[in-house]
Amino acid sequence: MSGVLSFKGDPLWKRAADPGYRIGWRSKAGFEKGHFDEEMTYGEAEQKASELAAAEPSKTFFPELIIIEKGR
Repeated sequence: MSGVLSFKGDPLWKRAADPGYRIGWRSKAGFEKGHFDEEMTYGEAEQKASELAAAEPSKTFFPELIIIEKGR
C-alpha cells in the first residue's frame, strides 16, 4: 500500500516562525546520522542546532523539515 508524503512546514520558505522542523545530525567521521523527535519552529531549531554543534564538534547539526506519510 502506498501513501502520500506531506511536509509539516513550507519547504520553499525558511522563516524563523515557521513550524514543523526538528534537528537532524550527521557524524563528521563516520556514517551515522539521525534526528531528534522534538518538533519546533525553524528559528528554534536553528538556534539549538548551533548550540549542539558547539558542544559536540564531531557532529554536524541542522534544522530538518519533518515529512509525514498520509495513507490513501
